[in-house]
Parts: sequence; C-alpha cells; structure tokens
Amino acid sequence: MKIVVVGCGYLGMDIAAFWKKKGHAITVTTRSAEKLEALSKISRKSILLRDVDEETLAPLLIDHDLIIIALAADSPEQYEHTYLHTSQAIKHLSRDIEESKTLIYISSTSVYGDHQGQWVDEESPLLAKGDQTQILIEAENNYLLLQELGWSICILRLAELYGPGRELSKRVRNIEGHVMGGSGDQYSNMVHQKDASAAMDYVLRHHLDGIYNVADDEHPTRKELYDAVSKKFSLPKAKWDPQHTSLHQGNKRVSNHKIKAEGFAFHHPHRVLD
Repeated sequence: MKIVVVGCGYLGMDIAAFWKKKGHAITVTTRSAEKLEALSKISRKSILLRDVDEETLAPLLIDHDLIIIALAADSPEQYEHTYLHTSQAIKHLSRDIEESKTLIYISSTSVYGDHQGQWVDEESPLLAKGDQTQILIEAENNYLLLQELGWSICILRLAELYGPGRELSKRVRNIEGHVMGGSGDQYSNMVHQKDASAAMDYVLRHHLDGIYNVADDEHPTRKELYDAVSKKFSLPKAKWDPQHTSLHQGNKRVSNHKIKAEGFAFHHPHRVLD
C-alpha cells in the first residue's frame, strides 16, 4: 500500500518505520530540514513541507491510498493553521479526487473537556471550551464529512503520549524544584507510543472507521502517578499548589472499551514507570 504520513514527528516516525518493515511504500513529510536524513531511513520518500496548503497537499492525496494526518502545532498560535486549515484544504481537494481514499486523523482526548472525573467514551459530549480544542473539534468534523464522498475516515483520539524519549521518570525529573498548579487530584489519561502506533496499524488492517479513543487501562490521579515514579527512582515528590490553575485541564477518565471491543489488545495496558 502507498501511505503518506503528513507530519512525521514522535508518533509518525514510529508507525512509518513499522510500516516500511511490513513492505508498504511510505512517504513522510516534515517541517524540519534537520530531520530529513533520519526520515529517509524509514521511508521511501521524505518531503520538506514547511507550509501545508492545497497546492502541497494535492499530489500527496492523489498519489497515496492511505493518508495519515499526524500534524502537531508548534505553538497555540499555530493551531488554526496546523489543524483547521489543513482539514479545510483536504475537504476542498477531495471533491476533485475521483478515487475514494482512506484517512486516519490523529486527534486528542482533550476534546472531551471537563467531565468532573466521570468516564467518557466516544459518544460523550465534547465539553472543551478553549479556542485550541474547539479547533480540534472542527477539524474532526471536516474529516468526518469526507465519508459522504465514500472515503474511509478513522479518527483516533489519543490520550497523552509517553514512551521512549518521553519517559515518565524524565517528566518527574524535569519538574523537580518547580511547584505544579492544582492539587494533583485530576485523573491521568495516557497511552504508550507503541500502543498508539499499534492502534493505527490495527485500524488499517481491520478497515475500521469512525471515532476511537486510544488510552490505556489505568487512570491514577496525576499526584498518584508522579508519586509512584518518584518512589521507584528515588526522586523528590512533586509539589502542588491548589491556589494556581493546573496545566492539565479537563478532569475525566477516558474509556478504551470501543477499540478493545473491535479486538485490539494493548501492549501496555498498565502504565510503564520508566
């Protein structure tokens, strides 16, 4: 299969390398010229794509069977261009593409917003109120509209990614000496990089479409999680200040039952305290 990964970053590099080993013809894009050499080792073709617009997207959509949209904004100011404008461009271009395509869009569980610690699944209301998450919701809707043209669309709402290079121990070390906003009582929702990649491959192999959450089975509070990491690595415990707002907005527990009901099994259903 001819696959293009638009936005080959932390997750994109992992799945591109996996699919190349499986014999797929992989094209990847990046905004960073420094990454081209590394990307050339895990792809058939690596493209420097500093600006994603209709002109640059058109040949990628036409020439590939599967399109992975895994872009990540560099800053809050880039959200609209990175997520919304890309979805609008693809929606517009799709009208002139005769062959139906398969598209997987990497979204975020942040779209659920604050459910006061309750469980959320794919049918739960999207209560996110911030401008950034509203952009993610609108982008999801634009991709879902492509189903009307016969495209196969799958939206994967990923929990917070961790794994090689993003180990939890590194995170706790990085906050040493700092005071975290909030009391740490918000539930954590995370997924290992390998499981996020495996979910993408499972969607491809089993022809899944629609919306799926990708989060592991565990939902300790942020304080419980960081305390466990501190204990394992003999690190100072994180400090919390309820007088300041937490960086982790939206208290909820994200259910993964839907994708597991399709037969997907997590490699790391429990948090890896590396």
